[in-house]
Amino acid sequence: MRFAVCLTLVAVTTARALAAAPFDHGVWDEILARDVDDAGRVAYRTIAERDRGRLDGYLHALSLERPGGWPRNEQIAFWLNAYNAMIVKAVIEGNSAEGVVARYRLFSHFTLPIGAELVTPDGVERRLRAFHEPRVHFALVCASSSCPRLRRRAWRGDTLEQDLEEETTRFVRDPLRNEILVGAPEIRLSRIFDWYRDDFGGSDAAVRKWVVRYLEERERSWLERDQPPIGYLEYDWTLNAQQGQRPKGGTKG
Repeated sequence: MRFAVCLTLVAVTTARALAAAPFDHGVWDEILARDVDDAGRVAYRTIAERDRGRLDGYLHALSLERPGGWPRNEQIAFWLNAYNAMIVKAVIEGNSAEGVVARYRLFSHFTLPIGAELVTPDGVERRLRAFHEPRVHFALVCASSSCPRLRRRAWRGDTLEQDLEEETTRFVRDPLRNEILVGAPEIRLSRIFDWYRDDFGGSDAAVRKWVVRYLEERERSWLERDQPPIGYLEYDWTLNAQQGQRPKGGTKG
């Protein structure tokens, strides 16, 4: 009996230690640092030729984990990295988001085992939205030019708050993704704010109030004072590949 109690205590202690220990995203970190540029564009062909095995190994490691009992920020970091790595894997296998059918196939039908379950990118996105953290929309990279940039380092639980703030600020202030010109008859925002408006308060007024927090003082003052109407930009689904780095054999349209 005493031996059994000791074994139970050891098992509980080990489980707690494992739950507290962050998952090592080092392999994904190295791939991102080497194969993504500062603009967030990806060397897909290089990954396919040189780093496919390492990417597959990383995804396999993700498949063995059960992050449900981890601290909240570790879970969010895990699923953000999983989504972005899944998308890169899908692209080097010939998928893209450049056509309507292709997008449906990529986001709803491309599957990989992650977290001991078979998931799609859409399924991972739903998991992340369940955390009620709208800034994840500026960390999920759907392999398209209008998406947020793919960072050159993995997401980590211990730096998640500051990194989400940094990437959200970068995205909101990016004139290619959001046109916020003082004195203009309207502001024109990324379609992300339209598609997921419920995550940003549910109305144009709530979206405007949410965006204001990430602007420079001049734009912020104008937006708060004049409250111009909101329009939404067309989304550019062109592959976010570096020049000459589209996967060999093209992508499925």
